[in-house]
Amino acid sequence: MLKKTIGLLAVLVLVLGHPTLAAVGKTWKTSGSQQFAAGKLEGVAVFSTGEVELAPDTEEIEGLEAEIVWDMEAAADGTVYVATGSPAAVYTIKGDKAELLHKSEDKHVLSVLPLPDGSVLAGTAPKGIVYRIDRRGDVSVLADLEGSYIWDMALSPFNEIYCATGPEGKLIQLNRAGKATERLKAKQKNLMCVAVDKDGTAYVGTSGDGYIYRLERGDQATVLYDASESEIHDLVVDAQGVVYACTAQSERSRQAPSGPSRPPGSPSAPGPALPLPTLVQGAPAAHNSIYRVVPGEGGTLLARFDKMFVLSLALVEDKLFVGTGTNGRLMTVRPDTVYTILAEFDAAHITAMAVDSEGDIVIGTSNAGSVRRLKKGYRSEGAFISKPFDGGYLSRWGRVWWRDKVETGQRTRIKLRTGNSGEPDEHWSPWSRWATDSAGEILDVPMGRFGQFSAELSTRPRTGSPLLHEVMVSYRQVNRRPRIDDLKVDGQSLLNKPERRGPSGAARSQASASSAARRPRGEPALRTLTWKATDPNGDEIFFELFYRGVEESEWKQVSKDLRGETSYKWDTSRVADGYYVLKLVARDDAVRPEAEALADERVSNPLLIDNRRPAVEKLTARLGPDDTYRISGVARDQHGAITRIEVSHNSGDWMPVFPSDGILDSREEAFSHTTETLEPGEHVFVFAATDSNENTGSGKVVLKVRATRE
Repeated sequence: MLKKTIGLLAVLVLVLGHPTLAAVGKTWKTSGSQQFAAGKLEGVAVFSTGEVELAPDTEEIEGLEAEIVWDMEAAADGTVYVATGSPAAVYTIKGDKAELLHKSEDKHVLSVLPLPDGSVLAGTAPKGIVYRIDRRGDVSVLADLEGSYIWDMALSPFNEIYCATGPEGKLIQLNRAGKATERLKAKQKNLMCVAVDKDGTAYVGTSGDGYIYRLERGDQATVLYDASESEIHDLVVDAQGVVYACTAQSERSRQAPSGPSRPPGSPSAPGPALPLPTLVQGAPAAHNSIYRVVPGEGGTLLARFDKMFVLSLALVEDKLFVGTGTNGRLMTVRPDTVYTILAEFDAAHITAMAVDSEGDIVIGTSNAGSVRRLKKGYRSEGAFISKPFDGGYLSRWGRVWWRDKVETGQRTRIKLRTGNSGEPDEHWSPWSRWATDSAGEILDVPMGRFGQFSAELSTRPRTGSPLLHEVMVSYRQVNRRPRIDDLKVDGQSLLNKPERRGPSGAARSQASASSAARRPRGEPALRTLTWKATDPNGDEIFFELFYRGVEESEWKQVSKDLRGETSYKWDTSRVADGYYVLKLVARDDAVRPEAEALADERVSNPLLIDNRRPAVEKLTARLGPDDTYRISGVARDQHGAITRIEVSHNSGDWMPVFPSDGILDSREEAFSHTTETLEPGEHVFVFAATDSNENTGSGKVVLKVRATRE
């Protein structure tokens, strides 16, 4: 009977001060292939479609003593031959044991090739010698290619032996007697791999430009495909003649294309013009890909992986197995581009694979060197360990729940641990107990900034594997105080600004004395308050605004519960003229329990509220020459400086009037204005004075100009 358990979409319940707000608890969610692939796989597989299941088991084949496995090939009788470096040797694998067949004086045995007569060829570096090892283990030199790296070898149906070499970019064809014929001289310096189809057509992958050459028997080579990466590292051809290729590009291979990739730590070899090239230690900066190329039809991208080398390929029926570095992962890729991460090894690279007579995959790793066989079926149990999650601050960790699919005999369970360092170490907490209810359980772990979970999948024999789709863990950061960064009135900051002395000894800010935004005459006295505030936890903030006169002791509320607002229009026409200070309070008590809630408050520099209009007084006019008049007066305001004086003649346009001392900077400004020559008749001059708060007052002078007597 199918048992399906689906995790509830729930978060840690908190006591909130506002019923419409979401809980402050946050959820760490792990789902999808990218997030699962970022974790550690211990006996579980990850599909590119986002599921985790138990992986096939692998068994280590004992007896290999080498740091690097360069190549693996299976003979018709099921024997698997292994080429190694550090030290250079050839091993045979039958059953569950590796036996040393030949140990070379060269630095590396880069390639092996079983022959139909039961012997095996070994291609070496840096001397470029092809050795023949017969059934009895006797060794002879088949060919000396004089200082070449024999990166790969392949046998055609017509018993032609192809050798892909470097550093001179030659494809050498050998006959059974060892006679060498140059079939291709490429512009690339290293030919990394060679494969031959059932018709005898050879395919060669290069380092430097990422070319795949196609070479039919007796014909010149043509470029079959040009990959976007700089190195084709391995090739396989299926029974229909379809070519699969993988790339191993790094920043170094782009900058120095003469050097193909190889596992880090391998010794360089003296002698040739080019040392034995080396892979960049650590993950490559570039992406790498797997291509499917159909001769005559073109190539398609099957998969692309960021910061990963794709180093080896093997075909079993229609399933393509892929070995990667520097994360040592075994993958499969289907023609529909769905891929699966089958296994992860401690070794840095999966550098070679072979298919034995039973159809099993034999895997060779480097750094450190080992040989493993991939078994059929599922493991009985495995675990996914998440990448450590950063909660952003010291946090309380609550409920864990997950979405999975399990049948009878299958189980998924999850445990949790916490710490305050980015990488788990001995200072982290122990693992919690196992949570077994996918609907959710609270796990008792200490507070910590970082969290990590382990999901264990298990099954009984012949019952398949559970599927894990996503895991959720709730957490809540320890509360931190909201922070008010700025408070402005009409665009002018009132926090931490230089101060000047105002009337009655009160301090007033430079911003409050400067000109505010001009408001049309007759409109209400609205002041625009704006502020900036942040909450380190990301909690929603509520604001309150207060004011009081500089000589008062109690705060009066302007507004409360401004939810998430950053501005407020304050009608100051209801406030008496004078100097005031504002207080802005930012609080998170609506989304935090009372015992945790915190607030910040800032008090502004004094702000002048001035709604009274300036007075225009003592207007007098004196007749000057040529029927002009000099009109004098005084503009006076009780609180603010006079910032503008204008005059309008008979309702005409406003024209500026300048103070007698030349500077508008005082509450009282004397001024004068000389008219133009006035025509006979009545003339009305209106003088308007505006203060720093855009209050405007006016006064007028009426002049009656008589006609001049002849």
